[in-house]
Amino acid sequence: MIKSFKLTVFILVLLLAQVYFGIFLASAKQGFTIFPAKLSLTVDKGQIHNDEIQVTNAGDSVVAVLPDVQDLVTASGASGFNFMPKAPGITSLVDWIQISRKPFELKPNETKAVPFTIKVPSDASPGSRFAVLFFATGALSGGGQLNVSARTGSVILLTVPGDFKQIGEISNFILSKFVWNNQPTGFKFDFLNTGTVYFEPKGTITITNIWGKKVAEIPVAGQVVLPTGMRSINTVWEKPGFLLGIYKAHLAINITGKGDIATKNARFYALPLYPSLGALGILLILIVV
Repeated sequence: MIKSFKLTVFILVLLLAQVYFGIFLASAKQGFTIFPAKLSLTVDKGQIHNDEIQVTNAGDSVVAVLPDVQDLVTASGASGFNFMPKAPGITSLVDWIQISRKPFELKPNETKAVPFTIKVPSDASPGSRFAVLFFATGALSGGGQLNVSARTGSVILLTVPGDFKQIGEISNFILSKFVWNNQPTGFKFDFLNTGTVYFEPKGTITITNIWGKKVAEIPVAGQVVLPTGMRSINTVWEKPGFLLGIYKAHLAINITGKGDIATKNARFYALPLYPSLGALGILLILIVV
C-alpha cells in the first residue's frame, strides 16, 4: 500500500515537472528581425548614399549579431538567385558598401540602427547592382568568434542612372483551357528580363469574347525581376461570372515605363457548370428512354 502510494506520488511529481518545464520552454521567446527587408535605391555616379538598417532582438535572451555583405547573383534565364561572397578580381556592389563587420550584442527587445554607406565610383557604368546586408546571430565564443545559429538579410537593389537598357519578354502564358462559371481562374506567365536594370513589369490581362467585346480586365501586379533573370508571375481572376463560348486572354505588360508593351495571347473555352450538367442529364434521360 505504502509502495503504491509512493509510486503514485513519484509519477505525479514527474508529470508536474514536465508540465512546468514545458510551459517554461514554450514561453521562451526567440526572434530577430530587420527593417527594411528591401531597399530600392537610385544613386548617381560619384555620389554617396548614407542609410541604416534597424535590427531588433525580439527574444528574451541576449544575442550576438555579426553584419556581413554578399553579392546577390541571378541565375541567367532562371527564376533563382544566389548569395555569394566577394569574388576576387571582380568589382561589384559589395566593393561600394561600407559597414562595420564587428559583432555586437543586443539585449532582449532591444533595437539598434546599423549605419552603412554606399559610395558609387565616378566611372561607374549605368545599370543595376545587387547585394545583401546579412546579419548573423548566435553566441560569442571565448575568442570573440560568433557561433552562427541563424541569419537574415536586407536586399539592396541599386540603380546607377544613365543610358541603361530596360526591356524584357513574355513566355509561357498559361491558363486553363476550360473555365467554369464563378470559379476563380488562374493565369501564369514567365517574364525574362533581357535588360541591364531590375524592374517590376506591370500590366493587364484583357478578356474578350468571340465578337471582340471586352468582358473583364484583370490587373497584373509588378514583381521584381533582376537582369538576365526570369520570374514566374501569377494572377487570379476571382469572379469570372456567367461565361459561355470561346474567349481570348490578351496579356499586355509595360516593359519600359515609356509605352513599350510586350504582349501574349491565349484562348480558352467557358461553360456554365450547373446548366451544362443539367443539360447533360436531360440528354442522357432522352437517350435511355
